Amino acid sequence: MRYLLFFYLCFALLPWSYGQEQFILKGVVFSDLNKQRLPYVNIINQRTQASLKSDEWGVFSIPAQIGDTILIQKEGFQEFSKNISAKQNLVVYLKGVIKLEEVVVTQPSKKADQKEVLDDFRSKGVYFNGSPPLLFSIFHPLTAIHELLSKDANNAQRFVQYISRENAESAVDRKFNKWLIMKHIPIKDEDVAEFMFLYRPKPSQVTYWNDYDVIKYIKDSYEKFKKRESR
Repeated sequence: MRYLLFFYLCFALLPWSYGQEQFILKGVVFSDLNKQRLPYVNIINQRTQASLKSDEWGVFSIPAQIGDTILIQKEGFQEFSKNISAKQNLVVYLKGVIKLEEVVVTQPSKKADQKEVLDDFRSKGVYFNGSPPLLFSIFHPLTAIHELLSKDANNAQRFVQYISRENAESAVDRKFNKWLIMKHIPIKDEDVAEFMFLYRPKPSQVTYWNDYDVIKYIKDSYEKFKKRESR
């Protein structure tokens, strides 16, 4: 009788144990205003009070359990909360806060922001982002040395590498996003994040894609996704 009671208690506690299993919740955060990724967003697990920031691409990973509530916060945007009901990945679009006291609201483009930073480097004598051409170095040796060795030149090089990666990822976001995916395949809303993480194309793939290529890739990937889910 005691053995029967022991086994009964073990099976009765199985669902509870499973519910307490910890996993790594992954996600990516976008601005709902311009669909661009949001860097350095605050991610908080309300139960554990663990907090971290998303990286420069808006990507984050945080320990969680089913039943946890995740808060996502960034200045200038509405707070977003999500109850975790299953092991999943998140794609979050934060809505911008409208400030009533502002009469004119302008949204500077990413390209304008990048140009402003590069112009600042130009004003400091860095004209070739830390890599002056040979001919320029021959006729302007002092400027070339500054271009190669100065701290500003190193910062310019890093910034150019950053915007190159950022622009490449933005090109992917324009052709592989939640709106386009849900428009062209009958996928459930709760499955979109997982689908996007599994089948996000590389920047080199999307360079020459037209609309037909985008739709075909989404549909072909969805067939793979369905087979994967049915295993």
